Amino acid sequence: GVVTEIGKEVEKFKIGEHVGVGCIVGSCKSCKACSGKVEQYCSKKIWTYNDVYADGKPTQGGFASTMVVDQMFVVHIPENLSLEQAAPLLCAGVTVYSPLKHFGYAEAGKRCGILGLG
Repeated sequence: GVVTEIGKEVEKFKIGEHVGVGCIVGSCKSCKACSGKVEQYCSKKIWTYNDVYADGKPTQGGFASTMVVDQMFVVHIPENLSLEQAAPLLCAGVTVYSPLKHFGYAEAGKRCGILGLG
């Protein structure tokens, strides 16, 4: 998507920039999982879809016309990459990144095959 507003503490993004969001939009930032940079295990994480923000409003994921996201869960999308081309990277790409990193395939020059079903 495109950044349309930023909070006063946002430093990583500017209005008008192309950005992407994975499956988490927030976390507690203080538990062991958050401190260990594995926020996906935070018991208070806020999913991009089918969850509720701290103010009680529902998250709607890709079906939302706008969304509020903690800047730590947002990534820059290069201007020369269309948002339509970037979308699969935020779904399938996020899904395979952790196992690739875990098994040592995240370094340049390594090769592996990925098969998607469904």
